[in-house]
Formats: sequence, C-alpha cells, structure tokens
Amino acid sequence: MKRGTLKRAAAVFFAIAAAAPARGLERNEQRNVYASAGRETRIASYGAPDETCRAGAPPVIEVVERPSYGTLVDKPVRILAERRGLARPDHPCVGKFIEAVAVYYRPVTGFHGSDRLRLRVTFDAPTPRGTTTLEEEIFIAVR
Repeated sequence: MKRGTLKRAAAVFFAIAAAAPARGLERNEQRNVYASAGRETRIASYGAPDETCRAGAPPVIEVVERPSYGTLVDKPVRILAERRGLARPDHPCVGKFIEAVAVYYRPVTGFHGSDRLRLRVTFDAPTPRGTTTLEEEIFIAVR
C-alpha cells in the first residue's frame, strides 16, 4: 500500500455473518488514543509478515467512517509486532520487528476535543480459516 491510499468504504455498518468461520476470521475492537493538537499522530499500525517475518502482502485498510475533525494518511513503517495489529494473534513474529502500514491522524488547526473513526483492515495472509478482517473503532482525544 502506498502512502495516502486509504480506501473509502460506502457502508458505515458492518454485519458479521453467521457463516464467517468458513470464510475467515472477523474481529471487532475498540480503543482509545491520544493526539496532540496541531500534530500528526500515529494511531494504528497493521502488518502482514510471512512466517519468517519478512513483509508479506500489505493489508487493505478501508476507512469505514472518517474522523469529523481531522485527516488520515497511511505510511510504511518498521514496528515491533504486537498481537493487535497482526492477522493471527499467535503469529511467530510477535515481539519482532516487521514492515507494516501505519495510519496517522492530524486534527484540524485549533481543534481540541474528541474525534472518532472506524477502519476495516483485511489481511490476505493465509490463516487456517482464510483471510482475517479486523474492524476497529478508534476514539481520539486531542489535547
């Protein structure tokens, strides 16, 4: 994924079908992050390394609901892999450095307060159940 290529999604609501395990794994999460007024802040990172921790196909990041008071941009980064940002929480690369895609948020000039966005991240990395989709609702406190 190249810088600035966050994809828009038309749907705001994402329903999990009962047959999801046959197609792949779907996870829904919420989290809170802090951002400084007037500064770009990394709010999320996602990676899809192969079993040897080399860069695999990058995940597809869709913006389901845009923030009301800021803009988003994605950039390639090298991060320490955590369970949250990988397709499989038991991936052998957890705790190792990997190539990933980070999502950055920049609040509009002069804004202080709360903002919110929703992302849908699809990992094409092979798992026992196929692709993995993560939908995250991110609450941002801008100080």
